[in-house]
Amino acid sequence: MPIEETPDAWHPAAVTVELGTFQVETVRSVSGPAFDTAPPGGDPLPDGVGRPGEVTIVRGPDQSAAFTDWLIRCLAERGSDRSRQAVTVVHYAADRTPLRRYHLAGALPTAWETPADGTGDETAEESVTLAYEELTVSA
Repeated sequence: MPIEETPDAWHPAAVTVELGTFQVETVRSVSGPAFDTAPPGGDPLPDGVGRPGEVTIVRGPDQSAAFTDWLIRCLAERGSDRSRQAVTVVHYAADRTPLRRYHLAGALPTAWETPADGTGDETAEESVTLAYEELTVSA
């Protein structure tokens, strides 16, 4: 079910990605151990918080040049430490109020899967897997 159609208040109506301090793209979904958990409120921290891990971002056809340029640069630099970025994933409610912010310290793409046919299909999705050194979550 696309995130825009999710009726539960915990599930985001929109998800954005920030590189450094700038929002660069609205994405279709983000998944990983820390993203598949209940919201905070006395609950223990999600698995993976504070430890290295990976997340997968599914991008739709409305892709930002800044995010794509960073991915290309990382591939060209073969994942050097200077390629690492602070990446923040923000989940929003339907009224665009931020629900949660996931701060990925030292993020670096480890996989990038683009549509194989290259037809420019507007429904085509690509996925990017980011490894990170540390994850913190805030409301």
